[in-house]
Amino acid sequence: MRNNVARKVAGKIEPEAAYQEAGRVVRAAGGAFVVASGATEIEARRAVSCMVEPMAGDVVLVSALPERGAYILAVLERQGSDVSVVLEGDLHVKLPSGRFVVGAAEGVTFASGKEVAVVAGEVKVNARRGSVLVESLSYLGTAVQAEIEKAKIKAAAFDASVERVVQRAKRVYRFVEEIEQLRAERVDYVAKKNISLRGENTLVTAEELVKLDGAQIHLG
Repeated sequence: MRNNVARKVAGKIEPEAAYQEAGRVVRAAGGAFVVASGATEIEARRAVSCMVEPMAGDVVLVSALPERGAYILAVLERQGSDVSVVLEGDLHVKLPSGRFVVGAAEGVTFASGKEVAVVAGEVKVNARRGSVLVESLSYLGTAVQAEIEKAKIKAAAFDASVERVVQRAKRVYRFVEEIEQLRAERVDYVAKKNISLRGENTLVTAEELVKLDGAQIHLG
């Protein structure tokens, strides 16, 4: 019985007649293109499956349907090597399995007027040189681990608010041109060998007690 129903439904479908021919794009006409095929010019729209934007001079394959008009199915030949993929609306590329790889010999550029979002379980960036220019950066994370051979930071202002800071270094050099201030409840400096304080004027002020303790004390 299912076969009989299928035959009846198939009998009601009448295929549309279509013919194909090759032509050369003459010019763009609004949202369509004028294609010259022999002595005839055909105005054809780009088919959805034809993602390559036709250009003047391209040899294209045109399919004409009497009731729907003409469509450019594919770009067959082009004088130059530049190709533009132009689509209207959102584009979704889905891979149920496998990897998605983009490779280019000269470079890859992602440009967006609004937002570029990357969502992944893991992100890796591997490059010999890197440059990041961000007007405003916000980072929210649990942990950061960095292994850097050399880092340089130049900023007009740097503000940091943290609960705890632990630094381990072999050598530390600080150069301050104007003033350096430290505000703390307790300050503890410990050196295995020498501590040297030098200045044109050195002031030590305490509200209660100043204590000097050593095997030898030299003043003056």
